[in-house]
Amino acid sequence: MKKAVKLTIVLIMMILCTTNLSYSAQKDVLLKTTSTWDNAEYKKLKIRKPEVTVLKIVINVNEELPMHKHDLVNIAYVKKGTLTVITENNQEITLHEGEVLPELIGKYHYGKNTGNEPVELVVFYIGEKVTPLSVNK
Repeated sequence: MKKAVKLTIVLIMMILCTTNLSYSAQKDVLLKTTSTWDNAEYKKLKIRKPEVTVLKIVINVNEELPMHKHDLVNIAYVKKGTLTVITENNQEITLHEGEVLPELIGKYHYGKNTGNEPVELVVFYIGEKVTPLSVNK
């Protein structure tokens, strides 16, 4: 009898430990991709000394960033505003508040504020520690 009670207690404890009845957090997948926005697939990443950088970037109304490229993976989240990204071959994409952009790698492009309020971006960069975040043309 004692063995059955102990086994029942252990079983109840296991169930309580693996079940969080008060879990109320909500999660939404904002981006899950294997490629940049122009469908260039990510290659096998070889990062010996990885470094992660997160920047908040504000682009004022009518402001245009210089033509530049990234030689590392970076993802931009549009916190506020409307951003248009244009490649040197005039391919473009427009993003609005709450959207996420898997940025181009090794291809020149620029972003410009095409809305009527400042654009606020949160940009996540992942790459080799010595790699610059962007290179202007």
